[in-house]
This record gives sequence, C-alpha cells and structure tokens, in this order.
Amino acid sequence: MTRQATSILLVEDEPVIALDVRRRLQQLGYSPPLTATTGEEAIDLAELHQPDLVLMDIILSGDMDGIDAASRIRNSLFVPIIYLTAHADPDTLQRAKITEPFGYIMKPFEDRELHTCIEMALYKHEMERDLRHKERWFATTLRSIGDAVVSLNDNGEITLINEAAEKLFELSDAEVTGLKFAEAFRVRDDKSGLYISTRAALGKNDLYTHPSPATVERPSGKYTPVDISITETADRFDQIAGSVIVLRDATDRKRSEEVLRTSLVELRRTFEQTVQALSLTSEKRDPYTAGHQSRVAKLACAIAHELGVEGDTLEAVRVAGTLHDIGKIYIPAEILSKPGRLTELEMNLMRTHPSVGFDILSRISFPWPVAEIVHQHHERLDGSGYPNGLSENNILLEARILAVADVVEAMSSHRPYRPSLGLAPALGEIMAGKGRFYDPEVVDACIALFETGFQLTD
Repeated sequence: MTRQATSILLVEDEPVIALDVRRRLQQLGYSPPLTATTGEEAIDLAELHQPDLVLMDIILSGDMDGIDAASRIRNSLFVPIIYLTAHADPDTLQRAKITEPFGYIMKPFEDRELHTCIEMALYKHEMERDLRHKERWFATTLRSIGDAVVSLNDNGEITLINEAAEKLFELSDAEVTGLKFAEAFRVRDDKSGLYISTRAALGKNDLYTHPSPATVERPSGKYTPVDISITETADRFDQIAGSVIVLRDATDRKRSEEVLRTSLVELRRTFEQTVQALSLTSEKRDPYTAGHQSRVAKLACAIAHELGVEGDTLEAVRVAGTLHDIGKIYIPAEILSKPGRLTELEMNLMRTHPSVGFDILSRISFPWPVAEIVHQHHERLDGSGYPNGLSENNILLEARILAVADVVEAMSSHRPYRPSLGLAPALGEIMAGKGRFYDPEVVDACIALFETGFQLTD
C-alpha cells in the first residue's frame, strides 16, 4: 500500500493542532486525513469509512475521551490506533495499554517520529492481519478434518484438541487443555500393549513417525481402534516446541480387514477342496495307486522342510505333490491297471502324463509354478528323464524333491504288476542314483528323515 493510498482518521479537538498534523501528513506523502473532534464522531467516521489508521488524541471534547473511543473502535474494527497526546501519567498509560495501541507519540513531536510510527504501525498491522488470516484458515482446517488432532507444547501439556478429538475421547477441549497427554488420555499401543506416555507423545522416539495401530479407551468404557502418528513441531529457532498427534479412527479398516481375512479363509478352503477334488479325480482312474499322491506330497514336504525350505516354496511342493499324477486321467484304465509289464507303446503313452498334467494345471492361476513342477517330476539330473530331457539346475528344486519322493513311495507300495518292494530297496535305489539321477542334497535329506523315524504311511 502506497502512502497516497493510505486512509487516515485524525481525531483532534484542537483546530490548530489538527491543521498542523494534516499539513505534516500531506508533506510526508499521505492523503489528506478524515478529521473528527469528538470520540462519538470518531466512532461514526471509523465505522463508515473504515480507515487504514487512526491518529487519536486522548483528551477530547464531549463525554468520551480518546481512550474510550479507541476501545470502541477496536471492538468493532481491526484497525491500528496511534495516540497523539501530551499526557503520559501512569493512569493514562495503563488505560491506553488496554486498547493495545500501535504507537504512543508525545506532543510536541517531529515529522520523522510521526512518519516512523505510522509506517511501523501499518507494517505491524499487516503482519497481524496475515497471522489472523492464517489462524482462521488453520482453525477452519482443524475443524473440518475428520481425524482427531491433539497439540502439545514442549512440556507435553495439551494446548488444543479439535472437534473430532473431542468426539473420540469424549472430552472437551476445555477439560483437557493444560493436562499432560498421559493424564488426559488412555491410548494403548497395540504392538507393545503399553499405554502411550507423554514422553512418547512428544515424539521422543521414532515409534509413531508412520501411522501405528493403537486403541483409545474412552471414559464411557468403549474402545476405539485408531492409527496414530506423531510429528514434532519446532519454533523459529528450530528448537522442539511440542508435537502434533493425529489419530485416525480405524474401525472401518479393522472391519474390512476382518472381512478380507474371512474371505481369505473361505478362499483357502475352496482352494484346498479343489486340489483334493482334482487329486481324487486322478485316483479314481487308477484305484491301485489310491493315496499315492497324498503320500508323495507328505514325503516331499518333509524332505523340503529338512532342506530348510519354507513359505511359498514349501506350499508349492505340497500342492504339486498332491496333483503330480493328475495327467494319468488321459491314460486308458486298462494300461493303468495292467498286471504285467507295459509294452513300449504303452510305456510311451504313460510317459505323456507329466505333459498332460502340465496342460491341465497351467490353466489354473496358482500363485506358485505348480504346473511346471508337475511337468518336471520325471526329469533326471543326467538328462535321461522325460518328457523334455532336462538336466541339472534346469530342473526346479521342487521337481527334484518330488522326483525322489515319487520313487521312494512307488517302490514302497503295491502295484498291479508287482508287490511292494519295501522301503530298504527304495532307499537303496535313490542312493544308487544319487548325483546321477537324483539331487544329492535331496537324497541325503530323505535318508535322514527315515533314519529319524519318519513314517511314510498315515
């Protein structure tokens, strides 16, 4: 704002002094001021014209002096007031202080003093206007957001809470202002089970830099799950000045998580039922090997666990083991149950079951490479296996585990064309093929299992 554009109200009941001040203001570059001689007139002119600044004499004609008039103007308008007076006694000064003037100039005064005081008052007023605007914006924002907000000073005392916090804690801002955080609120950290202390609420650690699950215990006895985050605040010297605590009601999130958890359980149950149904389908085609797939899955999982395999890989071994012979539904029943040795043509047809199993299972969106594991479970390290003659590390670990478990279970069980050979010959077979046909570590893990009492049958 330029000096020429600044509107000033001059309140002075001495005509000569008023004329002198008017002249000085114009010489300093300000527009001619509005003038009033009484307090009542000053109030009327101020409300009508809303000046940028008021120069107020204290001793005025009429029933109202300048301090009373200034008080009335300040109550209705946000305008800076400077006193121009010859009085500086303690009582007058004390009354003047109450009106929060932007300046107090003793008569007589110099032009420089008047100019400096006016410019400082206008600058200070502009800063206060910006501050008030920001405070109103902050207050509106604070009221409108749905999250509960608690502000603490550097002593951990509550300076304010918003309406959402009042509702959450069932306490008013007036009831908790000045109290320590831990005195006013009971907020329990869900991970540690401990109540959040005032020190923690001041951000003295990094526990709540990101939203953390917690529970608010209300005076009514109700419990509300929340996600709490704490941010330190700093003053203009970058010193810690307190903290702002935000608590978001997590009731809906918890409910959604529970629904999702229930859905996952149901999905898991449906998945297991589907896997078992597929396994049963293949076993119905080959009743002589009923239970073979489940026993292979049991042994394969035990071997994998012995090797330190966990998580998704272990689950992949279990599912692939349960379904590894699904491709046999393509093989004619008379071949599956043939009591004698298979012809070369029949054997070639039997060797297609890994590829058929792959074709079936690849149409299912498993979260693991089940179809490929089933495809490779008859491959051998030296490349002599089928259907693709893969070797060494080109064969998945899960398939190498399944190959050993399949051989041991098959040799230990009855078949249409022979009785059970027993466990010892089965273990001897994998030992003889160790490093050539079968993964050495997988073989060692399988042998170790049976040496510690593992039972293949239920």
